[in-house]
Amino acid sequence: MEFAIFDIETRIDKQLLNRVFFAHDNISDDEAYLRFREDLRNRGGDFFPLTLHVPISIAIGNVSEDYTLRGVETLGAACESEEGLVREFWTRLEDFRGCLVSFNGRRFDLPVLELAALRWGISAPRYFDEGDSPRSHRSLERHLDLCEYLTNFGEVGLRGGMDLLLKMMGLPGKLAINGAMVQEYFDSGQHEELHRYCRTDVVQTYFLFLRVALMRGRLDQTSYQTAWSAALPFLAELGAQHAESGVVG
Repeated sequence: MEFAIFDIETRIDKQLLNRVFFAHDNISDDEAYLRFREDLRNRGGDFFPLTLHVPISIAIGNVSEDYTLRGVETLGAACESEEGLVREFWTRLEDFRGCLVSFNGRRFDLPVLELAALRWGISAPRYFDEGDSPRSHRSLERHLDLCEYLTNFGEVGLRGGMDLLLKMMGLPGKLAINGAMVQEYFDSGQHEELHRYCRTDVVQTYFLFLRVALMRGRLDQTSYQTAWSAALPFLAELGAQHAESGVVG
C-alpha cells in the first residue's frame, strides 16, 4: 500500500464572516475579522469556526510501499484559484487507493476540505458514499491520523502538539511560521512562504509517521533507518537544521 501525507493551510473568508455575523453593522470585511477575532480571544480562544476556513495551499508527500518518501508536491503553487486547488485535491483523492496520513487531519484538514467541496459543488462519491473511505473511523488502513493515534483516539491530551513531538525526536519542529501567522502572511501577499511552510509540515510529518510505523512494527530498525536517512535531503532542501540519525537509542 502506498501512502499520501497531506497538510493544508487556510485563510479566513472575511467577506462571508462579515455577511453572516455583522450584516447590519456596515463595517469593512477587515474590521469584521478583527472584531470576531477579539471576541474569540475574550472568550479564551482564537480559532475561527471551520466554516470560515478556505484552503489556500495543500502539500502532499508521496510515500512508496517501502515507506520511502519519493517527493512532495505543493498543489497551491500550481493551481490558479482556490476552487481549482480544492478540485485538484478531490480528483486525486478519488483515484487514490492507498492510505492518507495526517496530523489532526480528521478534526481539521478533511472537514475543511469537505466544506470546500460543499461550497463549490464537488462530487467525490468514493469518499463520501463508501464505507471503505478515509472518512471512516473504522480503518487505519485508509487514513492514519497521527494526532488521533498518539492521543489514543482522544483519550489523552497532547499539549505542545506536533511541534513538541518533532522536537522530542530531535527534529526542528515549527520553523519561522506557525499556524497562527498564516492569515497575516496571506494578507501581505507572502503566498510562496505559505506554500513552503505547508511543504515543511508534510516533510516533518513524514518523519513522525516513520517513527510511528516503527512503533507499530510495520518497519524493522534497519528499514526504518534506511527510509529516515533517504529523506534527510528533503529537510536540507527546506533549509532546516535536522537530526542526522533516526536511530532510537
